[in-house]
Amino acid sequence: MEKKHNLSITLFTVASSPLPYAEKLKKVREIGYQSIQGGFQAGMTNAEHKALLDSLGIEMSCFGGRFEDIEENPEKYIEGCHHFDCDEVMIGTMPTECRYDYDGYMRAIERMNKMGQALSKGGVWLCYHNHAQEFRRFKNGKRGIDLLYENLDPSGVHFLLDTHWLQSGGADILQWIEKCSDRMQYLHVKDYRIAPANYNTGIGDVDKQFSQVGDGALPWQEIVDTGLRCGIKAFIVEQDKVYDEDPFDCAAQSYATLKACGLH
Repeated sequence: MEKKHNLSITLFTVASSPLPYAEKLKKVREIGYQSIQGGFQAGMTNAEHKALLDSLGIEMSCFGGRFEDIEENPEKYIEGCHHFDCDEVMIGTMPTECRYDYDGYMRAIERMNKMGQALSKGGVWLCYHNHAQEFRRFKNGKRGIDLLYENLDPSGVHFLLDTHWLQSGGADILQWIEKCSDRMQYLHVKDYRIAPANYNTGIGDVDKQFSQVGDGALPWQEIVDTGLRCGIKAFIVEQDKVYDEDPFDCAAQSYATLKACGLH
């Protein structure tokens, strides 16, 4: 489904704000965002939620849901995606019990392929969002991400990669965007910032932080250019923590940086 805007945001970015959902939407719209990644909203019907978004001039880039919920009721998510003109539903990760070893990954992959098959009957893809843990290498030499790439069925399951977590996992961001170019429509974008540290504690003792786009180490013009060339429909701003900063200020900096890179 074609999108009018390729610069989007998930409201997880502003989760630390105490404002009600509708007020958060208004504030991100005032920043300039005309697209969000969303899902079912507590206390609202799909029709009420869609009417609220429409009243603010906001479209939905990609849908989101919990692994087990989609597995149990794919028809509900097909209906939700159709209501908001979305063609993918994202799962944030695999179940915890599947993350420890090769066998766990393969069980999760089998379940995701079945979920993708069920969703595809309604013209919807499942998409998998990575973190750093997928880049751990197992004793057989394979990394989790290799198992996912080699065994997830592309006819039903796409990737939704995350720039920060690719960097955190030691991966080449541009290479992975290109690698998944025919299996990915949406990209999570957040920066990778080296945190302030007490440099008297040791030469290697530094921590990393989640960061608004443009305040860290990642090459954003190259990421945007590569993503557009590879068919990314929407670059979705996500910042897991904002530390002591205002979440809407962080969202505004990400918007300004990405807009300057040519997104809208």
